[in-house]
Amino acid sequence: MATQEVQIVARNPDIVGENPLWDPDDQRLYWTDNRSQRVHRLDPATGAVETVVEGQSFYAFTLQADGSLLLFMDRTRVGAAQAGGPVQPVIDGLPGEREARFNDVVADRLGRVVAGVIPLEGGTGSLYSVGLDGSATLLAGGLEMPNGMAFSSDDRLLYVAETRGRRVALFDYDLDSGTVSNRRVFIDLSGQEGTPDGITVDADGCLWVALSGGWSVVRYDPSGADLSRVEFPARKMTSIGFGDNDLSTAYVTSSSRQSVPDEEIGPEGGALFAFRPGVAGVLEHRSRVSVEGGQPIP
Repeated sequence: MATQEVQIVARNPDIVGENPLWDPDDQRLYWTDNRSQRVHRLDPATGAVETVVEGQSFYAFTLQADGSLLLFMDRTRVGAAQAGGPVQPVIDGLPGEREARFNDVVADRLGRVVAGVIPLEGGTGSLYSVGLDGSATLLAGGLEMPNGMAFSSDDRLLYVAETRGRRVALFDYDLDSGTVSNRRVFIDLSGQEGTPDGITVDADGCLWVALSGGWSVVRYDPSGADLSRVEFPARKMTSIGFGDNDLSTAYVTSSSRQSVPDEEIGPEGGALFAFRPGVAGVLEHRSRVSVEGGQPIP
């Protein structure tokens, strides 16, 4: 599979870029820098980048069926916003999780959202399901920093990166009930350079994993075999998603944040990258969570 040269699409640079998500309606790519408290939007046709939502730590988001953003924030709060508009409250924190925060999220084909929650200091994280009515249900606990998530093409499997566990977990997913079962290890990355962060699947059913600390993203087949690797001039690759009108371009976010003084991040840490891997992606599902009116989140 021929891979074209990696291109730098935008040099913000992001402190911690995450969640590259393509909107086929406006032909734009959205992503968040959760440390600078902004959601960006790229027009690939012109290269223009604009900030569409700001002022909160937006750790992840989905696109709603109406085109708005469903935003997952600190203290396990959820908000909603149209591009350029205020953030309206949807959920004012999950019971028992107000000292934690959301991490990555993914919508299923019915419009629910599976969301990872991690404690602010130590301990293990959890998976929650946010239903169409806005209610939240605990799906699984004991995950070592749940991070990127992706569904198989039939929504029967849910992949979850466990960053601190240095593995990608795999669950059976029941679309009717929105529940998970049969947790097992899909990829074990212990002993390798980098830890799994954001993930996505392509049209061939293969899984792409961004390696934070590994200078690369890696493609794995459905059995977990390593197929190919794309390297970048940034050490902390944070997430990957497909975009453009034929979903043939892979967009990859990165981080410029130093976890320790003088940590190497690479010459282009924090940039947004793109490459054409020779295989198309899969359009992400839209969330359909009910959004009640409320006062904007300050």
